[in-house]
Amino acid sequence: MKVKNNTSKNLGKEVFMNLKTDFGFKKVFGDKTLLTAFLKTILFEDITEIEYLPAEQLGYVKENRKAVYDVYCTTSGGRRFIVEMQASSQPNFAERMLFYMTFPIIRQAPKGKVTKTDSDGKEVKKPWDYSIEGVYMIAILNFTLFPEDEAQNIVIEHVKLMRQEAKTVFTDKLEFVTIELPKFRKEKEDLLGIQDKWLFSLKNMETLPECPKEFDEEILRKLYEIAKINNLTGEEMETYRKSVTEYDDVILAMDYAEERGIKIGEKRGIGKGEKQGEKKQLIRLVKNGYKNGMSIDQIIQFTGLTEEEIYAIISSKLRV
Repeated sequence: MKVKNNTSKNLGKEVFMNLKTDFGFKKVFGDKTLLTAFLKTILFEDITEIEYLPAEQLGYVKENRKAVYDVYCTTSGGRRFIVEMQASSQPNFAERMLFYMTFPIIRQAPKGKVTKTDSDGKEVKKPWDYSIEGVYMIAILNFTLFPEDEAQNIVIEHVKLMRQEAKTVFTDKLEFVTIELPKFRKEKEDLLGIQDKWLFSLKNMETLPECPKEFDEEILRKLYEIAKINNLTGEEMETYRKSVTEYDDVILAMDYAEERGIKIGEKRGIGKGEKQGEKKQLIRLVKNGYKNGMSIDQIIQFTGLTEEEIYAIISSKLRV
């Protein structure tokens, strides 16, 4: 089975981390200067506050947390947004994004009565008028969310609520920004501006032997310096290796589904005409995927196995 972009096989040869892994993304964008610079190239707006929230505060379901790292931010205009990196597609991903967007909205609701000062300088309690700041979700995706032919060259997509008949925006307080990395196909010599350089780095950094000489911006030099593997401590290296293995398992599962032509919901067995090597690979995918947080529905999607077959593999003591 051919695996695309198998990071772990070349881990000893890499100079820079894979920023599409959970650890790589967190390590780089844990630096607020880098995160602020990147987001400004996407939103064209200054970031004034960055908060790294525990998953439960954003309402995430634990089993859906695979290869995702989240940041909660506020812009100079008061708008708030979540940033996430998602390595693999998931069922109902659009609805999932909508669900997660409700949490930064709800967090703006006042606790208790709203107190305001009247013309006489006295504090009076008034009901909340539901005035909220705008909320974004920026999703950096390592898969294609919008596969339509007319969208093949659209890397960054802005999605808003629209009035169907009037063809105008219903509200400017809710917006989804998706960045589909597979659609970014520019080579180094074709890059135009710093936004292209950021996207090229996110997609390709782990394959590069050095920071491209054309990247003379100080912020990009800092990006590549922080992303160097040899700058990691021993403990960080172990965590990165685990993150790479998890990433590879997700990519391997996606490749398997693509190569075998498996559709969502299709039921297949692992003992009918399959080669022994492929059976072992399936067992490894199921066990490692489940161990690292993939849901049963995700494993069904990527392998084509039935729920009963998956539970049988998880509960077995087979070694691979």
